[in-house]
Amino acid sequence: MSLKKQLDRYKKHLKRSEEPVKETRTQLTSLQLERSLQEAASHLGASILPYEQEAILVKEEQVPLTEQYGRYHLNEIHQAVALWQETLMDHPLSASKRQPGDLLFFDTETTGLSAGAGHMIFLLGCGWIKASSFHIKQYFLPGPGHETAFYYHFLQDVTDLTNLVTYNGKSFDWPRVKTRVQFVRERVPQLPAFGHYDLLHASRRFWRKEWENVRLQTIEEEVLDLKRLSDVPGHMAPFLYFEFLKSPKAALIEGIFRHNHDDIKTLLVLYIHLTYLLHGKIKRSLRETYEVARWLMQMGMIKEAIVTLENVMATKAAIDMPEWYQLLAMGHKKAGRPDRAIAYYQQLIDGLKRPTLESCIELAKLFEHERQDYEQALHYCHQALAVLEKKMIINHEKYHKDIAGVHHRMDRLQQKIQRQ
Repeated sequence: MSLKKQLDRYKKHLKRSEEPVKETRTQLTSLQLERSLQEAASHLGASILPYEQEAILVKEEQVPLTEQYGRYHLNEIHQAVALWQETLMDHPLSASKRQPGDLLFFDTETTGLSAGAGHMIFLLGCGWIKASSFHIKQYFLPGPGHETAFYYHFLQDVTDLTNLVTYNGKSFDWPRVKTRVQFVRERVPQLPAFGHYDLLHASRRFWRKEWENVRLQTIEEEVLDLKRLSDVPGHMAPFLYFEFLKSPKAALIEGIFRHNHDDIKTLLVLYIHLTYLLHGKIKRSLRETYEVARWLMQMGMIKEAIVTLENVMATKAAIDMPEWYQLLAMGHKKAGRPDRAIAYYQQLIDGLKRPTLESCIELAKLFEHERQDYEQALHYCHQALAVLEKKMIINHEKYHKDIAGVHHRMDRLQQKIQRQ
């Protein structure tokens, strides 16, 4: 039966359940199992690595850095890492004081999405730059009784995890590795401390409002110009794996190896893309530019955030993004430039006719405390109430405290006006 037909067959039985999938292996003699693993290893171009009474499959590939994968050549990782050496930006994705070979791109395949003890990792994949190649190494678990060998060989090879690059690895992959290692911790090397570059968080920031979701496949197609052909969907991997446990045939898991291999290469080019995006080395959409500036602002790099936005404004007739002006106004206020802050808030409210609660309240504060113009401050309090009245229609309780706060401010302003 072809792999496509097998996938179609398994899809009929696919259930999105968090319950562990029960594994049933046809009872094979040790000789039959050994022969099956040898055939699988030969078919996959993998090796069998024993440990104690267990064994795993390990597949290694050297991908030339000259290879183009989607928008980028793999060797552009050198340019990306070099960019971080040129900036003082203390960013979560910064590779400052690191070499390309220090980064370890890591992905797993598991038998389920939940963290329950019944679920396990059956494929560990990692890639790193080595000379002129991208070295990809995959560790495959041929059955539940081989986890000691599985983690022993992985931890023997991977002794430095301080620069782990993943996609949702901080919440998914790595916690599951830690959980499974606990079961065999007395017989394997100690799990090293790790540092993390989780590219999912950056992808959410940049593209959550542009695409329906930010799954890795979506980012591949919409951002990286990658389209996989004949790929095994990630959610089908557990079913193919359990079929392999019943009948260890390499054809069942060959597609899983390829899927994992491609995931690891995607992590590399996505890191390149995000680095270029943050450093302005590629064309950015207005949304991407705004998110870069917002990230800089949150990191305390106020001047850089303002420059990022104002440089674009110098080339655009108009930008219809209320949050753009709000961020600029907030930046100038933090930088001690109240007049510039007022100008941007007014551009949002009076120019775009898009008042927000925050912009109205901030303008009221600025006119009251910076300019002592209580009439104008009162005017923007009324604007704030108008915004709140619309919000109250949707959720009265949520904004009750805000309304009370605006009324309190208005009372104080009225008293100041009367004393003038």
